[in-house]
Amino acid sequence: MAPSRNWEDFKKIPLHMGTLIHYKLAFEKADQDQNGRINLVELGEWAQSLGLRNLKFEDLQKMIREVDLNHDGCVDFWEFLAIQLFITMNLQASVDLHEFVKFLCQSFTPDNR
Repeated sequence: MAPSRNWEDFKKIPLHMGTLIHYKLAFEKADQDQNGRINLVELGEWAQSLGLRNLKFEDLQKMIREVDLNHDGCVDFWEFLAIQLFITMNLQASVDLHEFVKFLCQSFTPDNR
């Protein structure tokens, strides 16, 4: 796990509306039943559509477990957005994914889960 960070630094990064819309549309494409959550099957199909064909069932389960803050077995939009920003901002070497997802979800969701 990466050392503790000053999460306030991340609140200073601008998030443009176009970026949000881009990720919302990607989320809606992955969320085939349009229930606001990406389940294991949907994640697998979405990953395959992106060319990630060698993922195993266990890999997909691990992905969901790592970011599923509310423990519903699915990825909601804010969890999805956090993953996308984590990758786009190239934070893998300096920030723990689970901690980043938790920070982002607590910062942007009204229920502060």
